[in-house]
Amino acid sequence: MVKVCADFSDKEYEILLSLKMIEENEGEKLRSLFRYYLSNIPELKSADYALKRFEDKEEIDEIIKEVEEVYKKTEYPVDSWDNDKIDKLIDELIEINVLTIAEGVRTVSSKFRDLFKMLLHDIVTENKDLDEHRGAMIAVIQLLKEFGAGTLSKDTRRDDAILLNEGWLYVYAKEIRKARDFIKTKKLSFLEEESDKEIIKVGMVQE
Repeated sequence: MVKVCADFSDKEYEILLSLKMIEENEGEKLRSLFRYYLSNIPELKSADYALKRFEDKEEIDEIIKEVEEVYKKTEYPVDSWDNDKIDKLIDELIEINVLTIAEGVRTVSSKFRDLFKMLLHDIVTENKDLDEHRGAMIAVIQLLKEFGAGTLSKDTRRDDAILLNEGWLYVYAKEIRKARDFIKTKKLSFLEEESDKEIIKVGMVQE
């Protein structure tokens, strides 16, 4: 862990200790203030989620492994679930405002969808080699912890992540894969063109 020292004037230090919204003492209060700042400044939202993702990495990785075990048994796990299980998961997702019903149609809430898209972009940008669908699972699992406010078990988060990705969010990972493939193809095409130019130049010199 990195320790950072900072010089405070007497008045700055007095104000720091007087902040009632942040508990703890001295160094811990300063750290808590930093976390409070991260979570409340819109421009730093990505950084705040990246920090939480880092802190919860072990738990997220554990659930991801369980998801992978499910997919080893069947390519489409939701198809093997009975209606009672699916209905129960959907009801819970509606209760925590992940899903919403509009004109009789179940859809992902705009808040969850917007955060998911931001996290998915950040996650696949952090790791260029990460599979897009694995990145989507990581994003959903992270958000389920937040939206569930600690009420969802790991098994429930695993099943919710599978249901949400298969039912509503699969398209976003698919679009990112298409974009990545397009960029790779474009780069390869450019390199081939440059290579062809070099071959032509060499041929002209030899003539």
